[in-house]
Amino acid sequence: MARIQAIIGLIKDCNLEKLENITLMEGMLEKAAKLMDLTLLKTVSHKFSPQGLTAVALLAESHIAIHTYPEESSIFVEVMSCGQRDAKEVLEFMADMLEGKVKIVIDKIIGGV
Repeated sequence: MARIQAIIGLIKDCNLEKLENITLMEGMLEKAAKLMDLTLLKTVSHKFSPQGLTAVALLAESHIAIHTYPEESSIFVEVMSCGQRDAKEVLEFMADMLEGKVKIVIDKIIGGV
């Protein structure tokens, strides 16, 4: 089995306008994949009414998924990657973009040597 890093985290105290901007969020997923040297296959997203969104970057090396909670100025992030770089970089990158603070809930290596 390949080495897979599973990261689940929450980014709190985010900029609300950015959390609600679906174009910015899709771009953020694309930039996160590029930052990690991962192969982006497709991005799928859905904007909820009156607020919130869910988006997934489907990667050749697995996925990055986000779900926003504007009422709490937070975003839930899940990164599954068999890439070579530390997937925690995705959360730090997103926190910088969204002006928030990272709380990592799970950081687990599955398989590999």
